[in-house]
Amino acid sequence: MKARAYLAVMPATYRLDLTNRVVWSLAWGALTDEELQAHSKTLRADPRFEAEFRQLQDLTGVDTSAVTSSGLTRLTQMNPFGKRARRAVLVSSDVAFGLARMHEQMRGDSADELQVFRDRAAALEWLGLPPDWTPPAADPADPLFQSAERPNETL
Repeated sequence: MKARAYLAVMPATYRLDLTNRVVWSLAWGALTDEELQAHSKTLRADPRFEAEFRQLQDLTGVDTSAVTSSGLTRLTQMNPFGKRARRAVLVSSDVAFGLARMHEQMRGDSADELQVFRDRAAALEWLGLPPDWTPPAADPADPLFQSAERPNETL
């Protein structure tokens, strides 16, 4: 059998709930610095986005990580959120929890508030959203951040 390279892909997207002033961010697969930074840049440039929006970052579908501490530092410097913004990071794995907590600590005296949660209901409550809140329906115009990392495995 011939060996072939396997590329881990991490797609990510966000949707804006303009009625409730919420950014719903979703990532799955292999988490990388590049997609996280592309998300921040694109969100900042989105004319519908306002820095005071709340955010629910759903990282429950992330299964591996290539996020670095230098990447988290850059992400902290690019933060598009401002004063009074509440941001909840929803995770399901210990790795994602550790990365999100590291990011939370690196932010120092950031203008926005960020907390990490393992429970969706608790995250929604902290954001001031009803327990049955759901993100808006997908739209073809929704941004998709997707890149291939360097080969990390052969089959």
